[in-house]
Amino acid sequence: MKRLVETLIPHEPGLGLYVAPDIPRKKVRNALRDYAQGVSESEVLALYDATWMENAKDGAVFTADRLVFQNNDFSPVQDVRYADIVGVEGKRKLMGGRNITLQVNRGRATFDVILDFSFRPGACQYVVAFLQEAMIRVLDEEGQEGGAAADAPAGDVSTNPVEVRAALKTLHLRGVLTSSDLRAMLRAIGVSPDTDTGESG
Repeated sequence: MKRLVETLIPHEPGLGLYVAPDIPRKKVRNALRDYAQGVSESEVLALYDATWMENAKDGAVFTADRLVFQNNDFSPVQDVRYADIVGVEGKRKLMGGRNITLQVNRGRATFDVILDFSFRPGACQYVVAFLQEAMIRVLDEEGQEGGAAADAPAGDVSTNPVEVRAALKTLHLRGVLTSSDLRAMLRAIGVSPDTDTGESG
């Protein structure tokens, strides 16, 4: 994931984007103290500073397995594992600026969280690109693990809904499986398509 961060997120202070090892230590410490207390300094691969004062007390930190962010002091902290992301969409806001809507799946519930780029909209496209690739990479890794398990000798073979779901989501994200076919296949393995994909109908 470190290489993916370095490839897709530029170190561009003018956009509020900082990539390790060149993140100012004060910014990292402010972010960890203010909203990302569960992250250690050595885990931070990149940081987005969403503040006018450039103190990094709002924004996002990116690690090898998740992002932690807070849009402002009045919004809740969000801790999102890349493995739980099932959708990433960058949107232009009506009053200017941009935001990213993340569809997050935990258990059998899918919900949206929003990462705000009102102050530095130019950073949005880079974070979208990274999160989309991180999401697909995690799904690929899950699929490879499932493939290795399938190759292992076994007695009675049974369908593993978690592995099948991960493989189907990968195909859907790559545009080779339609939404209706995805829903039908999820139903076939006993997974509710509405809660699993965030789609209705």
